[in-house]
Amino acid sequence: MRSSTMVKSLVGGLAVALFLTGCGRSDPGPAQSAAAAPIDAKPADGAITVWAMGTEGELLPKLAAEFSKASPGAKVQVTAVPWQDYAKKVQTAIASGDTPDATMVGAVDLAAFASTGGLEKVPSKLVDYDSFYRGAVQSTLFEGAEYGVPWYVETRSLFYRKDMAKAAGVSAPKTWEEYGPFLQALQKQGAKWGLSLPTGATATWQGVVPFMWQAGAQIMSEDGTKFAFDTPEALKGLEFYRSFITSKITSPNGPVSLGEIEPQFVAGSTAALIAGPWEGSLLKSAGGASFVDDKVGITPLPSGPKSNAGYIGGGQWAVFKDAKNREGAWKFIRWMAGPDAQKTWYDLSGDLPAVESAWNEGKLATDATLAVFRTQLKTAQPGPTTTTWRQVTAVLDAEFEKVAKGVSSPQAALREIQKKASAIGTGA
Repeated sequence: MRSSTMVKSLVGGLAVALFLTGCGRSDPGPAQSAAAAPIDAKPADGAITVWAMGTEGELLPKLAAEFSKASPGAKVQVTAVPWQDYAKKVQTAIASGDTPDATMVGAVDLAAFASTGGLEKVPSKLVDYDSFYRGAVQSTLFEGAEYGVPWYVETRSLFYRKDMAKAAGVSAPKTWEEYGPFLQALQKQGAKWGLSLPTGATATWQGVVPFMWQAGAQIMSEDGTKFAFDTPEALKGLEFYRSFITSKITSPNGPVSLGEIEPQFVAGSTAALIAGPWEGSLLKSAGGASFVDDKVGITPLPSGPKSNAGYIGGGQWAVFKDAKNREGAWKFIRWMAGPDAQKTWYDLSGDLPAVESAWNEGKLATDATLAVFRTQLKTAQPGPTTTTWRQVTAVLDAEFEKVAKGVSSPQAALREIQKKASAIGTGA
């Protein structure tokens, strides 16, 4: 796995937040736009221009070469775009009408782009959405319609020092009730901190909101018109988060940058952390392959009162309304959503397939670490797909930091979050 995956949603989302400050919604909005024309089953042809970000942009030409074997009349032209530049490029392209045919989009950013009216709805029956992980499908929706096709996914699970657990005679926790005692047992083996959690850095919400989901919180009304943070379920989740800090299992000063926590985990001063599939490569860099093999365990997140839901991120594909070769673009996207192409992409990039059936063969089917993420993906979910979510997450990060530092109580923090989130609104 490539460690760049961890920062995609941060860089992309922050860029989109800036993008939205200068870009109003079109009229009529996408909810009223006509359904996209269907795509036939014939091979694609012509030039297909696409933008892809970061490592994916660098590697995509290799996958596109495989597509050209199935559609020899088509040529995919890939432009690799730095994550920090992509929102501005999309904004400028939509405003001018001079767009490529398709673009990769970070899952957290789709609603923001769809709200401009510059993306086309996914044609009916282009793909079978039931074939994807449910959380990945949720992130493609905006105002009740799909504007993207999932490509790859990532989620978070619990990494722990299995050598310390073995010495303490404890097994990986499966429930909230087992969580604290397990981590305290690892602390007795010499770790200063049992578990690393985010405590205010950008995207802290991705590590804290899952506790609310695990307690049964929805955080948004079913009709998507109101945020719902000040609820008993959300309170239970936030109180559970705070309990790690008040019991001195977790430091109130969590990591703020990529690669910060791994040396502490290798040294044994921190015994567990919650991270995604990129973590294996970071730990190998910090401690070596033998350290990972001998001393690192991984398990799904422990279940709260309702579930063990974690956060799901990833990338998806969208087509611009001003695409010059829309049919070719959608055919390329449809091909990339097939299980064979998804397996090939995993082999090329290490990105986890969004299509569940792609996990049934090869390393994806047999690797023990990947099996944990496969299990976690079944319950993982994204943040709300609203144009205002980035503004709300800034409020969440700030208030969660106050809770971590002991400046605010969970009750007071949720009241403040609800007040500010209601004032921001959902954009609906």
